[in-house]
Order: sequence, then C-alpha cells, then structure tokens
Amino acid sequence: MTQFQFPPRSTRGSMLGFSWGQIGTAVAGVICLVIAANLLAVGRQGAAAGMLAAAVLLLTVALLRIRGRRVTEWTPIVVGALVQRAAGQDRYRGAVWAANPGTAHLHLPGPAAGYQWLPAVAADGLTEVGLLHHRREGTVTATLSCAGSNLVLADTTVQQQRLASWADVLNLLGTEYADSGLVRWAVTARAVPDVANRAQRYLGQAVDTGTRAYRSLAELTAAAGPGTQRHDVFLTTVFDVRKLSGEVADAGGTDAAIAAVVLDKLTGVQAAVREAGIDAGGWLTPREYAAVLRGQFDPEDVEAQVAPRAGGPVAAETVGWSAYRHDSGFSQTLWVYEMPRQAVPMTWMTPLFTRTVGRRAVTVVAEPVPAQLAQLATRRDKVARAGDEVTKRRMRLVRTAREDEEARAVEQVDREQAAGHVRYRYAVLVTVTADSPERLRHDVRAVRRVLGRCGCQAVVLYGEQDQAFAAGALPLARGLKPMRGWFA
Repeated sequence: MTQFQFPPRSTRGSMLGFSWGQIGTAVAGVICLVIAANLLAVGRQGAAAGMLAAAVLLLTVALLRIRGRRVTEWTPIVVGALVQRAAGQDRYRGAVWAANPGTAHLHLPGPAAGYQWLPAVAADGLTEVGLLHHRREGTVTATLSCAGSNLVLADTTVQQQRLASWADVLNLLGTEYADSGLVRWAVTARAVPDVANRAQRYLGQAVDTGTRAYRSLAELTAAAGPGTQRHDVFLTTVFDVRKLSGEVADAGGTDAAIAAVVLDKLTGVQAAVREAGIDAGGWLTPREYAAVLRGQFDPEDVEAQVAPRAGGPVAAETVGWSAYRHDSGFSQTLWVYEMPRQAVPMTWMTPLFTRTVGRRAVTVVAEPVPAQLAQLATRRDKVARAGDEVTKRRMRLVRTAREDEEARAVEQVDREQAAGHVRYRYAVLVTVTADSPERLRHDVRAVRRVLGRCGCQAVVLYGEQDQAFAAGALPLARGLKPMRGWFA
C-alpha cells in the first residue's frame, strides 16, 4: 500500500534552533543581568532589582512558547489585533451599510475587500464565468466546482492510479501554468448539513411512492436527515496579471483582454483536472460564486445562486481572540502546523470528513516555488544543516532524533526536486462553523480530536480569526505570506 511520509516542521531557526528575534531578546536579557550585577556591587539595590526583573522578563519572552508559538512570534499578532480594534476595523457592516451600497461590486470584509467582478463569458458565448479581480494585488481568481467518487472503497490499484493522476496535475500546475501566470491554487472541501435531504428527494423521483419498498426506504432517509451532509469540493486558481502582461497587451490591454487570457488558461486547467479522473462541474458563474461566498458567511442561506454583489456578509466581527462572528454563524479556524510524522496511507484524512458532523471547511492552499528558487532554497537548507552539525560537534551539544529527521527530510526534498517534482509552499486550514458559541466549542473539540488521531497538530489562530476565515472558509486561495526575494 502506498504511504505518505511528511517531512517534520523545521525547528532549525537562524542559529542553533533560535530565531534572530529570540537571540536579540536573550542577549538584551543577559546585558540586563550584567548591569544588575554591577548596580548591586555599588550598593544600588533598587535599580539592581529593576534590571533583574527586566532580565527575567526578556529571557522569558525569548524562550517561552504559548500555544505552539514563540512569544516573539506573538508580538506582531497581538500588536496588529490591538491596532485593528483601536481603529474600529474589527467590525464590518455590509449590504446597505457598505461604503458603496448602490454599486455592483462585491463587498467583502478585511483582506478580501479589494475583489471586484471581472466580466467574462466562456467560449460558447453564453456561459458566464465568475472572475474576481483584485486590482491592488494584481490577481484574477476563479473557482472550479469538482466532485469525485469514493476513494476509500476503491481498489488499491485504482487508488494509486488516481494518486498518480493528481500528482501529474500538481506538477502541471507548478510548471507549465506557473510559468504562464498561475501563482497560487487551493482545494477547499466543505461539509454542510443537507437541509434539503437530497437522498429523500431522489427517492421520490426514482421509486414508485405507492410501494412498500418506498415507505421503508423513506423512513430510513427521513431518520438520516438530521445527520446528512453535503460535501462540496472547489479548486481555486489565482493568476498574476503582471505575469500575463504580454498576452494581455497583445489582446488589447483592457479588462476584456485580461478576461480572455485568463479564460484560455482556465480551459487548460479544467481539461487537466478531467484527465485525472476528477469530475469537474465547470467554473462557477458569478451568481454561483457569490452563493458559495454568501453561504459561508450566512449558513442559513441555502440559495444556489445569488446576485453577484450580494456575496458578502451583512455584518461580521471578531469575538474575543479566538472566534469570528458572521451573520448567522460563529467560526473558528485552526492551522495544521505539523503534519503526521509517521507514514500514513492515502486515505489518512478520511476521518476528518466522516467522523465529524459539524459544518466545516478544509482548505489546502499552495504556491509553486520557481525551479531556480527551489534549488537555491534546498542548497541553503543543506548548507545550514551542515553548519549546525559542525557547530554542535565543536560545542559538544546533543543532537536529537528530530534534528536527524529534519536533515533526512532536506535530502529527500533535494532528491524529489532532482527527479522533476515541484516544490510547494502550502498551508492546511480547517474552519469550523456553528450557530452558537457553545456548539462551536463542541465541534472544534471534535475536530481537534480527529486531527490528533490523524497525526496532525493544530493550533487556533488567535488574534487572526478574521483573516483566517477569509483564507480557510472562502474559496479565494489566500493565507500564504508572499515570498520575499530569494527566500522560499
């Protein structure tokens, strides 16, 4: 049976496992200790006590971890959240309270506020395609509705074939389409209560309602109604308009030209997905795209299509540090910061979809790293690992088994890149939504238990729930920090 082996999350840091922020804070703490000793030697006990307290505080900040993160990593998050609340930006009012309620633009809160609809019509001249143009970021986003058959019940050979086909799609997205302007993609799998009970409706159409068999099956489907869920899968792609500037200029340089160039790329992406054996239902129209966004903000809204400008929430706000309230729902987003350390089968995430009954969205957002930058990053990692090993040997420091695993992971990534595989930066986010804070806490505990049994370690994105909701619940392929220069 084919198994996955995920590399452990790197703990190397800038030097001997510590970041530069930790090192600077610790050095400042040591300096305060020295000053305190000198003050104590000259008899200034009050000042010495103050410097000692400062030293203890700085060393604690440098070494302490809170909820999976260093204190130095929490500092910008806490400061940003406090500034946001002081400026009144932790609350959003849409619909008639939006800045321009009479316009046809899409109104979304927070980091998604810059999206506008870009008119686009497919090659048949009739079907509209929902393209979201973020003019400030210079990107165009589209979402493909997908569906697939059950992988768990398939034969091992079929599972391996589908896995290989999906790997081909990933390589295609990371090479040919990355060179053609694709900067990110995301797969969002959401599970929502099937309030319409599709099984019961199908039964009424397929079976004679006057038979005893129908009555028996109707009782079963009616009893299963409260626990029935509908699973939707979306593949979201994001194209950089600047990388398409040449083609756009040749097509006329207008918004219509941008739409035409992107639609041409989307046709190829959809064909590649279908060749991988995945049933692609087509790119969402503006009304369907808006309905998906609206349904995430308002769980009680089950419309299949809404007006494109009505896709945002009526109201949304951050509740405390760990929850996000939006229309009729409360959400909390978890970041899976550690993948399973042991080998897992192809269906290792199945319990997340089958053993929980709450409303949830699981998003994997990925960004292909250019080949030259990937090679440079791998070479830098290998040199840094070798340098750490020499330093620890000279200082006679202990080398842990985790550090050995991280070193082997670097070698594995190097071999995979040499074999032609694409290197990706990625993040896994799980957003849980409920109709009350109490229900939300219950559902989040259930999801965290399932993630733990799958071998994952997750942390709540405290202080970032509004941004986390946009990345984890909405099919917009957000949530990754931009690559800086030559650092992947």
